[in-house]
Amino acid sequence: MRSSLTCLALAATASALPAQPLRNLPKADAEFAEPFTTLNGIRELSDGRVIAIDTRDKTIQLVDLKAGTARKIGREGSGPKEYGLPMALVSLPGGASAVYDPLNSRLLKISETGDPGEFLRLPTPSSSGSPGGAMMVSMTPPKAVDAKGRFYVTGSAFRMGPNGPVQGDSVAILRVDIASGKSDTVGFLEQPKSNIQTSGTSGNMQVRMGMANPFLARDDWFVTPDGRVGILRSPEYRLDWISPERRPGPALAYDKMKVSEGHKQQWRDARRGATAIMVTNNNGNTTARTGSPGTGGIQIPEPTDWPEYMPPFVTGQNPITVAPDGNLWVSRTRDAKDQIPKYDVIDASGKVAYRVALPAKTRVIGFGTGVVYTARTDEDDLQYLQRHKMP
Repeated sequence: MRSSLTCLALAATASALPAQPLRNLPKADAEFAEPFTTLNGIRELSDGRVIAIDTRDKTIQLVDLKAGTARKIGREGSGPKEYGLPMALVSLPGGASAVYDPLNSRLLKISETGDPGEFLRLPTPSSSGSPGGAMMVSMTPPKAVDAKGRFYVTGSAFRMGPNGPVQGDSVAILRVDIASGKSDTVGFLEQPKSNIQTSGTSGNMQVRMGMANPFLARDDWFVTPDGRVGILRSPEYRLDWISPERRPGPALAYDKMKVSEGHKQQWRDARRGATAIMVTNNNGNTTARTGSPGTGGIQIPEPTDWPEYMPPFVTGQNPITVAPDGNLWVSRTRDAKDQIPKYDVIDASGKVAYRVALPAKTRVIGFGTGVVYTARTDEDDLQYLQRHKMP
């Protein structure tokens, strides 16, 4: 575990580094007219059409921005070509894609032409031989798939003990081979403690979890298109490559700011209606459910230990998006009154090549050939898919 003195020294070094040039994201050259409720992932196909998933509306669509049309891919359910909850979208070798569906404990494969196909299933973490008791199935979706078809996922830090889930102080980055059913550990992330509430019996237990401190400095990780794995450290704000070689990068500059009441309110607004429940039945199977106010959902509890300072990025907001050239676009924390989202673009050397300013209420959702896709949120909290040229 890294010492606080080391973190402070690195932060002091980072504060002395020069700022990088700020570019404005070009005006959108296309926007899909139909809104999304929670646009949670996109994939540009070779013909320019875009697969888009909406987690709240539970839809997968093939969007044609040029024609202004869209068609649904598959349908909600648990049968062939169906899905229960499209939570994440990853690219597969050969142009196909896969949608992670935690409610059905599987992935729905989508062809390079946007048609639903077969199912894929990731081996459960307990099959990897992890010590310390049976490991609970992680709710974290796969982050990437390499050229050999191996999935990269965050393992679960929770193991089932005799009195309920027990959390460790680290979590594994796993590389999973579906064909063989085997997985190996690529690296580890430090794991901050979470709020855990349990109810029910040992045979049918409900576990409610919410991160105890949403603004706690914590690492995040990623996989580049060529299969390199890296960890973005926090609060040092440093890129460490762990594959193919372990190599730390330089500390990066950022201005420390105190957590304000505005930051707390933004978190409350973002979490309103969000729930996460893991249910373990008598067979030992663990599933995920979501909910919202008025539908039996259970609200994630309010943190009680807000930190003094904001970290350079917030992991719960999916801060890292990897561009096709391997550069990282990192969504930076900012003053609660600052309406302009800003991204650091970090290159392979671990340095900030440049920074990008986005229009207000806009976030990067993915990339295509020479383009950036964003999600624009309107006054009614509806989201619109946009396309921009690379800055």
